[in-house]
Amino acid sequence: MKKKLYYILGGYPVVSQSFLYNQITEVIKQGNYEVLIIVLNKKEGAVHPAYESLNNQVRYFESGREKGVLSKFPMAMKAIGKLLFKDPGLMFRAMNFFKYGRDAANGTYVILAEQFLKYQPDLIHCHFGTTARVIADLKDMKAVNCKLISSFHGKDITVYPKQYGNAYYTRLFKACEMFTGNSRFIINKMINTGCPEGQIVKIPMCLNTNQFHYRESPPAGETFRILTVGRFVEKKGYPYSLQAAALLKKAGVKFQYHLIGEGPLLNDMKALAKELNIENEVVFHGAMMQNEVIKHYQLADVFLLPSVTAANGDTEGQGLVLQEAQAIGIPIVATLHNGFPDSVIDGTTGYLVPEKDSNGLYEKLHLLAGNADLRAIMGRQGRTFVESHFDSKIIGKELTAVYEQMLATP
Repeated sequence: MKKKLYYILGGYPVVSQSFLYNQITEVIKQGNYEVLIIVLNKKEGAVHPAYESLNNQVRYFESGREKGVLSKFPMAMKAIGKLLFKDPGLMFRAMNFFKYGRDAANGTYVILAEQFLKYQPDLIHCHFGTTARVIADLKDMKAVNCKLISSFHGKDITVYPKQYGNAYYTRLFKACEMFTGNSRFIINKMINTGCPEGQIVKIPMCLNTNQFHYRESPPAGETFRILTVGRFVEKKGYPYSLQAAALLKKAGVKFQYHLIGEGPLLNDMKALAKELNIENEVVFHGAMMQNEVIKHYQLADVFLLPSVTAANGDTEGQGLVLQEAQAIGIPIVATLHNGFPDSVIDGTTGYLVPEKDSNGLYEKLHLLAGNADLRAIMGRQGRTFVESHFDSKIIGKELTAVYEQMLATP
């Protein structure tokens, strides 16, 4: 009989988390487990285009976390009534706000505990530490009774411990048998926050390289095409890429800079492009589905990702768009930012420059703009790098090996 493997997600499906789809579907394809995806909050927004294929394996749990105490009250009372007959001890543990805090006091935990009693797997894999905290508490109160692995991806380990202190994840670090981080940077953050080093394994975010068709050489054309894909938030460092673009214009390079994404700083960046007198060279496309983004990848001469550490400590993790671009054969210009040295081979598949260094970005862009042969060489090396280190089939096998090790250990 197959072991039961449940993935716990805070929200699904959204385009920005396509890496979760890639990872989960690869494990499902291997056929070793009976897989369910449990979602604690159904998020609205752009849906991953392949989501329909997983529809039958998704269960949406009602947590009530987004509701006020009064609107949540009937849900909590219903859960209390059921637990009184099923497991009164669990009911009282789930309401112990002295130990579990706000989520116990406002009824969230008793609502979730009642639902989890129906689903008892052999192994749970939580994505993002903030979601894993909830499951760790449920395990501590014995609503969940199985082995637990938690994956950290970025903000969950770079921002929240800074805001709430290292104790924020204390119970989680005790509850899990294993943890994964997607880069050396993230893993170091985990260790510094108190995660047991011996229980951490590096599992990068992955992609299906078959969906990103390699383009042997950049498309012919007089205009140098630069592409960035990402939300318009502080950590993306857009002011520095726009300043680099302005320097390109002053140097007489004919270019177009295409930016795909949306976010709170979009209008500010449009205003900055106008202020820098590059509004005719910069194209803001807004959010796009992945198939549309891939079309822009195919036309790009270089992929630019100027990420920085935000004022609140928020950073990128691995930067999966770097792998997407390299898979297609696009050289990279990015910053020496956190997990990026694991994602780009500096001088081989692209260039990495210090954060907030507009001149450094400009110099590497100018170099690539004038050397199509170099772009082609770096593009080929990037494809090989991604195929051998980030393809979903490889990562799926690595992850399955971790699961097997956990299940084989008493």
